[in-house]
Amino acid sequence: MHSMNRREFSKTTVTAALAASVSPSFAKQSSPADPQVLSTEGCGRATGYAEANKIVTVGETTHVAWLDSPPEGFRVRMASLNRKTGRWSPNYTVGEAYDNHGGPALTTDADGYLHVVYHPHHHPFRYRRSKRPNDASEWEEEIQFGERLTYPTMLCGKDGTLYFSARRRYLKDPWTVEFWKKPPGRDWELVGTILTSRHKGYAHFQESLCWGPDHKTIHLCCRLHEFSDKTAYGRFNTVAYMKSDDFGQTWRKANGSLIEHPGTAETLDVIAKGGVNFNRLLRAGCLAVDAQNMPHLIYSAANDSQGDAFLVKPDERGEWTTRPLAPKLPAAWRDQNFKMAGGLAFDTKGTLHGVGQLQTGGRDQKGWGDPSNEIVKFEMRGPDDISFRGLSKFDSKTPHWLPNLERPTGHNLVPTSPGVIFTGGSAGAKNTELISNKVYWNS
Repeated sequence: MHSMNRREFSKTTVTAALAASVSPSFAKQSSPADPQVLSTEGCGRATGYAEANKIVTVGETTHVAWLDSPPEGFRVRMASLNRKTGRWSPNYTVGEAYDNHGGPALTTDADGYLHVVYHPHHHPFRYRRSKRPNDASEWEEEIQFGERLTYPTMLCGKDGTLYFSARRRYLKDPWTVEFWKKPPGRDWELVGTILTSRHKGYAHFQESLCWGPDHKTIHLCCRLHEFSDKTAYGRFNTVAYMKSDDFGQTWRKANGSLIEHPGTAETLDVIAKGGVNFNRLLRAGCLAVDAQNMPHLIYSAANDSQGDAFLVKPDERGEWTTRPLAPKLPAAWRDQNFKMAGGLAFDTKGTLHGVGQLQTGGRDQKGWGDPSNEIVKFEMRGPDDISFRGLSKFDSKTPHWLPNLERPTGHNLVPTSPGVIFTGGSAGAKNTELISNKVYWNS
């Protein structure tokens, strides 16, 4: 997020009482297989943000992208896992980023070529395609597009057309989300503005995109964060949904009714409302879509003492049902907060996977980069068949946060145990700070 969010999510001192609050049974249940370290040069947003997919599997190879901050500056890195041998490639450098907001979004086409966008914080995006299918070691020439953009999401269509969204900053007008496309062999072109804040000044949208099974319907979940001033960061939060059956030309609610666009917090298919004015801070995770073309959303709501995540999906009439995840947590975790960032994905067998951040300290701990954060993954095979496990090694002095779960953004098939990358280390004092966090992989 914009550095301004540290007013809301300030880093707090971890005391001995926090460490003592993690019970032995909690630690035992949470102990995962050792996560693998991909980098020790990760920046303060090395694996952020969750809506930008950073993992794709093509055949027996899984490609992973993140953002490092070595002494020479911010660099987008990639590495590839041979799933048969369990061996990782060297780390490859794709390009430079402006600051810690310039991390990558990754997808793949039907021929196995990798596509990546990266670089800006209110600047043009950079785009590259891999020189060879299923190979992250070399890339074609960098292409620039857009203006004053941040936070990429990207899909690849059945015919190889890339679809892309990003936040657009304006100096005097409300900030927006733009939707772009790039047909094979052609330049990037703006389709239109699809979301807008109702207020001038800083806004964040946290939009994620996902294909329906027909590879035609585009589903979108967002968290509109708007109206900040000197005393409040985000007076209004709105978790909402919309979908498009014509590749972004028009958008509709789950019940099929047309949304006048660009959509706002008043006109979208609204799931939840909050913000500073409500003492209910909302964050959305990435959505998933099942084989019946039904979207599944996840979001979290937190106040001064409690934070919980919720699963949401519509019925056939487009009416939304919400299920809290807190009652499904292991008994030793139920006095903790399970919150976003994170997201959902269905694997090739139809199992729903999810990932988020668990606060292992007191419920009054903050979320943004706090050392009490740990990474938790769950699998859901039915309404009452859900299991949780930890992916990070619990450490009360080091935040493990910003998880990114593989999702089907192009022609990648999500494995039955989809991988997750996450950051181990602090947010840093400012967006341009070069720090040395760890980047982890686990599945």
